[in-house]
Amino acid sequence: MSDIKDNYSFQELEYMFKGADDLQSFLRQGKILGFNTKQTTKLFSEMKKIKKIEKEFNKIRNLPDTFNKHFSERGWFTHESLNTPAMEKSIELAEQGKVDEGEQVLIDYFTDRDKIGMFVSQLSHMEEFKARHTLLWNAVEDHFEGRYHASVPVMLMMIDGFVNDIEQKGFFAEGIDLTVWDSIAGHSSGLQKMTSIFGESRKKTRVEKITLPYRHGILHGRDLGYANAHVSAKTLSTLLALGDWAKAIRNGKNEERKEFIPPTAEENAQSFAASVEQFRETKKVQAYLNQWKPRNIEIGTDIPEKGEINEYKEDTPERAVVSFLHFLLRGNYGNIAKLASHTWRKNKSIGVMAGEVREIFARKKLIDYKLLSLKDVGAASSNIQVWMQFEKEDGTHFEHEADLRLNYENEEGRLSSCGFEKGEWKLLKYGVSEIEWSDIKTR
Repeated sequence: MSDIKDNYSFQELEYMFKGADDLQSFLRQGKILGFNTKQTTKLFSEMKKIKKIEKEFNKIRNLPDTFNKHFSERGWFTHESLNTPAMEKSIELAEQGKVDEGEQVLIDYFTDRDKIGMFVSQLSHMEEFKARHTLLWNAVEDHFEGRYHASVPVMLMMIDGFVNDIEQKGFFAEGIDLTVWDSIAGHSSGLQKMTSIFGESRKKTRVEKITLPYRHGILHGRDLGYANAHVSAKTLSTLLALGDWAKAIRNGKNEERKEFIPPTAEENAQSFAASVEQFRETKKVQAYLNQWKPRNIEIGTDIPEKGEINEYKEDTPERAVVSFLHFLLRGNYGNIAKLASHTWRKNKSIGVMAGEVREIFARKKLIDYKLLSLKDVGAASSNIQVWMQFEKEDGTHFEHEADLRLNYENEEGRLSSCGFEKGEWKLLKYGVSEIEWSDIKTR
């Protein structure tokens, strides 16, 4: 069995760095022969930067295999979305003989709402998860609030169902093959190994604490000591890894495996700069997400509980929500449609969307509102709780508190980190649908 470090993409980058070494050697020879131009000096300066990137690449390349060696038997495995600093810290502790402490680093990471929220948002946007959107966020909320008795069974069911939608057999089905070439999550030491660990037969009722999400024992009521952070964090980690696995499949990596063939000098020259730039960009995104912190916004102190749109800062989720409420007060359904997430719109025109919004609010008119609370879930996701008062067609009033969820999306509709890439805050439909449901309950 080959290691993750032997994946196609790693080999490709390794060869490109070798090409950079050859170029540096050529430039050095040129200097000796007297070709000491400004362009050569500039290239040498670039080579120094590239050598730093290469050193970082070589360090990162070995992390997945080292991590899996220490933690896979405990139900942890590396995948593309796994935080590099958390991996490095856990490995450092494991190599000091402190595996339990290393595992606690991972549990702390996967129970940190601020660090995980964006990855959950990305997963919830996948086509196969749209039907599971609300259920996913409810399970994740239970997880972050320590309600592990509720989070674990639901996430295990979603793991099985998600894989079934793609492979026509579940994660725990006999003979399932989740290996995908050139994928970290889809490596045989990753998801595939977890199918056998988590799918272990559990025929005896146990009350003692377990630390692995044994699917059969938990869902069949045999492992009663499952409700803890160890089990819930590993289940969530696996769920997020399946998002990385599904992306690899979409990119064609479940097709016939390609063998790495060293490129020609011309091919190497053409792709070298692009690959290094992509590597740099990935590191920039990781660095931004690692330093990102949620804002501490107090309604009524930092921002008005009810104000004009221009009283809220531009490019903030609260301004988007207040815009939505102002448009709703005036029955401006077209502008509300423009605030809809791409997940909600599904390539519909603004006119069609405006019609759908009109249908939601056809039997009620917003007459008053105020913001109650605001919580930044991640760099691309925020939750805002709003109190609203409506007047129904018969003149009676009813009140409702809605949890509105917003995502920060770029022009293509992909999740984007606010402050890192240009985008806009958009409303997800299910938050708005709560308002529709509230009307039904008050009839």
